[in-house]
Amino acid sequence: MISREAKEMHLTLRNPYRPNGSHHAGNRMALANIRERLALHFDAEAGIKTVASADTYEVRIVIPYLKAGT
Repeated sequence: MISREAKEMHLTLRNPYRPNGSHHAGNRMALANIRERLALHFDAEAGIKTVASADTYEVRIVIPYLKAGT
């Protein structure tokens, strides 16, 4: 899901999640890479948060809304 709130874009990605299922170490590396890229491109204006529930793994990303040409 993607939405705009004032001067921010909110991106939410959801996947099925099994707390006791197999997890790949590469998942943490991928999230770390995304965090680093957001920080390099947007500095402190962007953020990423992960939330795991009983059956869903969610990644929430917030980036500044920039109009084309600005």
